[in-house]
Amino acid sequence: ILTIITLMVGITFTYFSLVAKEKDDSTKVKTGSIAINYIDGASINSNGLIPRKEPSLGENYAVYTKRFAISSSGTLDQTLDIYINVNEFLNNGLKFALYNSNGSKISSGSIPTSDKVLLASDEVLKTNTTNYYTVIIWLNDDGTNQNYEMSNSFVGGFDINAQQLRYQ
Repeated sequence: ILTIITLMVGITFTYFSLVAKEKDDSTKVKTGSIAINYIDGASINSNGLIPRKEPSLGENYAVYTKRFAISSSGTLDQTLDIYINVNEFLNNGLKFALYNSNGSKISSGSIPTSDKVLLASDEVLKTNTTNYYTVIIWLNDDGTNQNYEMSNSFVGGFDINAQQLRYQ
């Protein structure tokens, strides 16, 4: 019985010693944040699209151009997946090209009638930095009469998914 009492006193003393040493906020979880800055404004809309072939980065005639920046205030590097969700045009009628701040084309493709399309995948965003992008969207000239596209709308937005970068 004396052994059990001594054991209980020892366990109790150890427990209260650990609790007394622990600070109220000794365990903290910190996360960063990602912010998107629409340099040309937040909306995506255009009423000046006419059929054309793929434009270059500097062209403004009959294209929709959106410049945006993604900033990180976190303490960890991240990878980004950038999506766009727009369209009332016929499937694959609208085309896109995404450029980085160096003017290099990252990706290009077609925008479907519904759902969202992946513009870029696994873009690295370093800690406390900003990545700048330009997306160009145009109505692709398929060589036929495309008057049926005249009343369609082009409205949407960007979705950014970020994940912590895992180093090997």
